[in-house]
Amino acid sequence: MNPKHTWMNGRVTPWEESLLHVGSDAVLRGASVFEGIRAYRSADGGDLLLFRLAEHWQRLFGGSLRVLRMRSRFSPDQLTAGVIELLKANEVRDDAHIRVVVYFDVLDGPARGEEDPTGAYMLAFPKPPNPKLESGVRSTISAWRRPTDNSISPRVKASANYLNSRVALLDANLKGFDIPVLLNERGKVSEGPGQNIFLVRDGVLVTPRVTDAILEGITRQTVIGIGAELGFPVEEREVDATELYVAQELFFAGTNMEVQPITEIDGYQLGGGRIGPITERIQRRYFELVRGAAPQAWLTSVHGAQVVA
Repeated sequence: MNPKHTWMNGRVTPWEESLLHVGSDAVLRGASVFEGIRAYRSADGGDLLLFRLAEHWQRLFGGSLRVLRMRSRFSPDQLTAGVIELLKANEVRDDAHIRVVVYFDVLDGPARGEEDPTGAYMLAFPKPPNPKLESGVRSTISAWRRPTDNSISPRVKASANYLNSRVALLDANLKGFDIPVLLNERGKVSEGPGQNIFLVRDGVLVTPRVTDAILEGITRQTVIGIGAELGFPVEEREVDATELYVAQELFFAGTNMEVQPITEIDGYQLGGGRIGPITERIQRRYFELVRGAAPQAWLTSVHGAQVVA
């Protein structure tokens, strides 16, 4: 069931009135950028906590909007207030996923970049725990490649980029897999259709570099920090496709997917088909952080309860 409200251009709006014009560049060309943000019920149950909101705004304003030469009518502080207002309007008290979109509206002539009109909207949906966080997912190396940095950069969270993700994901699903792994133009491992990837080899946590056609993921940054905190060596480097077949553990990491174990890839089973011990420790620590154990600067209170770092 759809939520009661969205947030559109500065105000909470009933779902059925949340419309974009068919002539907008967002509709005609997919000309929009977005951030996916998570809210988690605090460990004590007294609050709802937005995780690493400042980093999401930095990626939106300093990355996606900048590269596409877009301007936002709303500041990070205004968007923060909008997220909180929307969650309260929809009476969200449990885990949720929020989508914040900045889009090009109807143009009155040729595209001019930052002079062109833009708008913004937000969606907020309940997001209960995914049972596959325990059971794991089946993956495959996709025949579809990630776009290159000099075509449409994957480090930009542009809505149009995700058509590539949709095609790869649908192809994997039709072949009986849950989530694919995409390679870059050099044939090296890039990421999933909407999440970064990690592998464990001989106790070392390995993930592709930010120059390997990946999104510079906020959950990726968090996992790298958790790995260091738990004493695991962390390597950011090129990864061969066959390394996924010989890894002891694999997992995806992303705001929407969280820390998702991969228990099989192209028929190669990992860890006896169960979540690996290192993945399990990282996953457990991740959920401790998002529910209140993170540094206070990483947590934004929705309902005004005291956040204890």
